[in-house]
Amino acid sequence: MVFNACALLVRRGVSVSRLTIPVRALVFPQIKPLSNVRSFSVWCSSIRSLKSSRISTDPPHYCGIVPILLRCVSSRSKMSAIATYEEVLDLPNHPEKLLIDVRNPDELAETGKIPTSINIPLPQLEEGLKLAEPEFKTRYGREKPANETEIIFHCKMGGRAQKATDLAASLGYTNARNYKGSWTEWAAKQQEATK
Repeated sequence: MVFNACALLVRRGVSVSRLTIPVRALVFPQIKPLSNVRSFSVWCSSIRSLKSSRISTDPPHYCGIVPILLRCVSSRSKMSAIATYEEVLDLPNHPEKLLIDVRNPDELAETGKIPTSINIPLPQLEEGLKLAEPEFKTRYGREKPANETEIIFHCKMGGRAQKATDLAASLGYTNARNYKGSWTEWAAKQQEATK
């Protein structure tokens, strides 16, 4: 059922590097091979531990586990989940893309910001992405991104940006990406360019 849904999305060319499907309690008696899927990561929970099991798409049987999270990794993904400095540098030429800085406002006051970015601190991100379209535009000065809009997140060094990317993906944003180098790389390369 969930695997069939994942396979259907992959076959339709979903351009995400990973598809995250939250699941409460499922038991899979058998997983059938899927032609376009490399592997599944299943997070399993027991009373005493949280562990990850990586399984191939064609095991003989897989049952008796209560998954909390199922991650399907597509081999057909067209876009890397990691954005590069060059892509971020080119964002002024792509107003259809959105760059979100998830640092706190006091950090921005110290360093400045990357051109075209809007600031939504990580603790407020979920609320911000769930706002109605007019309220989002009023608060952030940009149109609310559609689920398929390419959104690039950055912070100081990439850690919070990855959390933001994962959060956005869990809310249905299929082209959420992390600028892993974040402000640290941006500032260093901008300083280098001015020499």
